[in-house]
Amino acid sequence: MSHILIVGIATLDIINIVNHYPVEDEEIRALSQRINCGGNAANTASILTQYGHKTEFAVTLADEPDGHRIRDQLTARLVATNYCRFVRGGKVPTSYITLNQKTGSRTIVHYRDLPEYEYEHFKQIPLETFDWFHFEGRNIPAVKQMLINTQQRRVDQPISLEVEKEREDIDDLLPLADVLLFSKSFATGRGFNNAPEFFELIRRLAPEAMLVCTWGEQGAWLRDTNNTEHHVPAYPPPRVIDTLAAGDTFNAGIIHCLNNGNTLLEAVKHACQLAGLKVGQSGIDGLVL
Repeated sequence: MSHILIVGIATLDIINIVNHYPVEDEEIRALSQRINCGGNAANTASILTQYGHKTEFAVTLADEPDGHRIRDQLTARLVATNYCRFVRGGKVPTSYITLNQKTGSRTIVHYRDLPEYEYEHFKQIPLETFDWFHFEGRNIPAVKQMLINTQQRRVDQPISLEVEKEREDIDDLLPLADVLLFSKSFATGRGFNNAPEFFELIRRLAPEAMLVCTWGEQGAWLRDTNNTEHHVPAYPPPRVIDTLAAGDTFNAGIIHCLNNGNTLLEAVKHACQLAGLKVGQSGIDGLVL
């Protein structure tokens, strides 16, 4: 298996499972609660270790009990934290999540009081030891420097970039990655009602990248480097239980398959199947058998 570097965010997820979403000013009792490490990049890293990959995580963590808790959970999931930066003061990013048991949908209130992972720390990582690099599309000025530095120092290792949310100057990152992983919300936020038309815009910004865009219950679309386009349907489970981290799971499936030499179409099919399994279970542990 491969050595993969993941750069992004880790959060403390406080998840309350309820039998319906509360209306404003309503008081309800949670059916159950779980508290664990979450965040896009942390979830993707955790799933990649389930495939057997050696996964390193670069993130800022608060040097306080919840930061140590996140580190310990990552370690328990076999995600290495050698390149994490611990900061005194502040609080780990915390996501307060209401998970509707009836629909599997989740509503998130996120709080952050911690600096992002900076380029000064990233440039000290021995990139030559890795087979794949994956970045979250956030903290744009610093991530742009990281991507440029990675391009300059790599031999032929691929770079993937998750583009989930609209952020100022995020288009500057798109030409710097080999695999672009977009969310439906990002595409619709740009005014597109379907992925093929969205790809026309992105292809002008990133002419050589593999393009993937998830589209919820409709599955995902892809466009490879030959500009061949495909649609892959979703693989819904018998019952939707938990949609939290479905996109992070999808991204891990893509990285795993492409790293193993599969075509982009094969990778997206596998990722859709894996995401379907995810929404049919609670949490991400034990997802890859």
